[in-house]
Amino acid sequence: MIVHVRKFAFLSLLLILNHLPAFTQNDPYRAEIGVQTGLNVYAGDANSIANRDLFFSNLQNMKSDIGAVFRYRFNQRLALRLGYDYTSARGNYSYKDASDTYNAMLNNSLHVMDVWGEFNFFDLENNPYKRFSKRYSPFIFAGIGGVIMPAYNDAMGRNYTFTIPFGVGFKMKFAQRWNFNLQLTNRLLLGDDLEGLAQFDNPLPATIFNPMNHDMLSGFSIGFSYDFWTRECDCNENSFSAGRKPASQKTAKPKKTEKKR
Repeated sequence: MIVHVRKFAFLSLLLILNHLPAFTQNDPYRAEIGVQTGLNVYAGDANSIANRDLFFSNLQNMKSDIGAVFRYRFNQRLALRLGYDYTSARGNYSYKDASDTYNAMLNNSLHVMDVWGEFNFFDLENNPYKRFSKRYSPFIFAGIGGVIMPAYNDAMGRNYTFTIPFGVGFKMKFAQRWNFNLQLTNRLLLGDDLEGLAQFDNPLPATIFNPMNHDMLSGFSIGFSYDFWTRECDCNENSFSAGRKPASQKTAKPKKTEKKR
């Protein structure tokens, strides 16, 4: 699974770099800042969501999420997003081997930080007279991140782990400088640390649901953001703020020539 995730992140990066010079910078604002909220569910050794028969009953293991977002827009298609989220991992599990029984009931606080690139499928701007421009657009994203677990230190004294965030989303500009955002996010942890118990860390135990011992944090969020940091632009070429057709250019009339006698 991790191999496919790495391929997805690599291909997404190539797609972003390939399209970076392809679009003009007609967006009058460079960046946006906002807030988001949603729900996260942890999947790993100590979450009974691995039992498919109890999948819906285990939706109670979802925990709330609240965060802040800064997004720098290179153009209407490409953006770089920095985010912080506060959430928690909740679950329970019982594991038995030949000599011991491990029980885990957790509700650990998590501080999640991400940096990822975003690719919009449409030119995201309020210009109905520009082809392929929309006030809304689906998008994909991938990047790198980290999770800090204040209540836990592993065998090496670390209370953090790295992640590979990726997912899909939907953006909409519902006002001149206001944006609405929906997204489904998966964060693949490069470790097995979210349980906060050493018995559940790498390399044991390996469960049927999670044979690679990599925890996953998945969630759904909604957010609102505000545009700021005005960039220099050609107002004749960009009707983003007004949302109307650019003014037509006046053509000079040819001068009349007098006939020679």
